[in-house]
Parts: sequence; structure tokens; C-alpha cells
Amino acid sequence: MRVFFFLIILLGTLPLYAAGESWTTTDGKTYQEVKVVRVEDDAVTILCKDGGALVPIAKLPPPLQKRFSYDPAKAKVAAAARADQEAQNAKQLQAEIDQAQKLKQQQQILNAKQVSDAKAGTATH
Repeated sequence: MRVFFFLIILLGTLPLYAAGESWTTTDGKTYQEVKVVRVEDDAVTILCKDGGALVPIAKLPPPLQKRFSYDPAKAKVAAAARADQEAQNAKQLQAEIDQAQKLKQQQQILNAKQVSDAKAGTATH
């Protein structure tokens, strides 16, 4: 569900800074037909030929870093905030998974009890 809302927001805010370019990061990853969706202090969200990606600005070549006003100090703060948010999201997701598993187990126990009660009822008739 979160991914759906993210995509809606993503598609609703499409400032396409770089349409149709190819980018190669400093670690050799190439993105073709790049369309910039969002620029943050530490990363650029893009759509490309292979899908989408969150590309750290630090991994972009200097001309692209300059285009996106890369500031290593701001990027470090933003990256830390992103990591904290992702950790919180992961913790919340795990709690939701645990709750769903608990509910499923409770339902299985209830179903088994109902089947057992039904068999016991037919055995006495």
C-alpha cells in the first residue's frame, strides 16, 4: 500500500530535469533514458529504461553533482535521516507481519475447534 501511494506521489510530481539522458555512476552502473523524478540532498530518484532507482548523488560524476547542487555535508545528514526512517518503517512492517501471523494462528485454532465440535456433534447423533 505504501508503494502505491509512493508511486502516486512520484508520478504526480514529475519535474523531469534530465529527459532521455544516459548516466554512468562512479561505480560503473549505467542508467539509460533517465528521467529525474525527485532530487533530495543525498540522492536522485529516477525513472529509466530498466525501471526506477534511487541514485546517491555522491556516486554521480561531478557535472551531475553540480547540476543537483550536491553538498556532502547536507547529503550526510539526509542519508542518516533516510536510514533512520527506513529502520522505523522496517520495525513497523515487522510488527504488522507479526500481528497478521498471530491473527492467522488464532483463526486456525478457532477453525480447528469448530471442526472438532462439529465432528463431536455428529458422533453423538
